[in-house]
Amino acid sequence: MKKQFLVACILGAFTLPAMADNFYIFGDIGQGKMEVDGGNDSKLSKTDTTFAVGAGYDFNKFVAIELAYRDLGEVAERGSDFNGVDDYDFVDKIGVTALQASVIGKLPVNDVVNVYGRVGLASLDAKYQTSEFYADGNNPDPYSDSESKTRALVGIGASVDVTSQFAVRAEYNQYAKWDNLKLSALTVGAVYKF
Repeated sequence: MKKQFLVACILGAFTLPAMADNFYIFGDIGQGKMEVDGGNDSKLSKTDTTFAVGAGYDFNKFVAIELAYRDLGEVAERGSDFNGVDDYDFVDKIGVTALQASVIGKLPVNDVVNVYGRVGLASLDAKYQTSEFYADGNNPDPYSDSESKTRALVGIGASVDVTSQFAVRAEYNQYAKWDNLKLSALTVGAVYKF
């Protein structure tokens, strides 16, 4: 549903009457970081590729709003355990996506460079999967579950206008902690202005 909504938003941006001024689309790619605090001094911190696509609207040179879909990637932990009868290997996976809305506050440094801050909300969707592998070949079906939560989002970044319609930008985003999960993203991207 989130992907369909995002596609509709982006297609809507392309079909705006006369390609209305102040609208833009963007995409980025980078490194997402997931930190899971398992308690008892057990922490997992891993990175994966993250990407986002979205659309925005500039109210003026200081304020904009954006709507985006972000895939924060997937991390996996592999290990061995003992259940009292058998030794077994396991793989735990978690993947997180977000549909996010933000307000952007911009500070022009000169005619082509802007620094900006972001504050917003992200509807996060986490999918978990645990698989167990026994030496005797008795491997149960993987256990999977999903959970959604809305969390605050903050970020800082800088953009450079290459032309009047095209800009590049770099950004760091941090999501509010979700139980024992911390999420962040460091990205570079491009903006196309109508």
